[in-house]
Amino acid sequence: MPRHPRVHASGLLYHVIARGNDGQKIFLRENDYQAFIEALRTVRGRYPFSLYAYVLMSNHFHLLLEVEQFSTARILQSLLTGYVRRFNKTHRRRGHLFEGRYKAIVCDRDSYLLELVRYIHLNPVRARMVKRPAEWQWSGHREYLGKEKNGLIDSGPVMGELRTAARYEAFIREGAKVNYRAEWHPGDGAPFLGPERFVRRLTKEAVPLPISQRASLKDLVKNVADKAGFPPEVLLRKGRLANVVEARDRFIRQAVLEQ
Repeated sequence: MPRHPRVHASGLLYHVIARGNDGQKIFLRENDYQAFIEALRTVRGRYPFSLYAYVLMSNHFHLLLEVEQFSTARILQSLLTGYVRRFNKTHRRRGHLFEGRYKAIVCDRDSYLLELVRYIHLNPVRARMVKRPAEWQWSGHREYLGKEKNGLIDSGPVMGELRTAARYEAFIREGAKVNYRAEWHPGDGAPFLGPERFVRRLTKEAVPLPISQRASLKDLVKNVADKAGFPPEVLLRKGRLANVVEARDRFIRQAVLEQ
């Protein structure tokens, strides 16, 4: 199945996965892990985005991020290029480090934010590298627990639901028996994770407008909100009222497929 083109709109949640070429390790020493963390921090300063979870494994990594102005393509290009350049220089090697194209799965935030934070932070446990996720230094888990202050994790949405570090830890622990979830790794032909309505709206065919006729996201928010009969601010806030959800879905569809 052919690859689906990358989609982008401010506020979309992505589960990003990148693997080493032919399964090779992308982190050989502790300094490599630390260098990647610093590269991630630098890129986020340059191309702001929200980071809700991450884990660095020996031959791959996962990021759970919500984009703002800049696309995952811009973010990952900067991150991977910078890290590979440093890795090759440090280890006196040449060539590709990562396998083909990274995977960026567009996820329904309301349905999967908490589940994906748990799934990602339990990677080292499922791989039997540690018994408890807090024993793995190279993830965002310890920051949620208050054991580290890397300043990488945007904990607000998750802790807004779970309230305390103890409840967060219990939530993570409850998922320890869940193994690999194949349905959370859709193919490149339809890289979406969410209810049927969410996927259908994102993948609905649309003819792109000429560049000269494309609205800015700010104008698009106002246009969709005006048609729904409420102020633009309502569309940007969290809410589960049917008319708000329907309008937000319409905005995402138009932003992704028509911008």
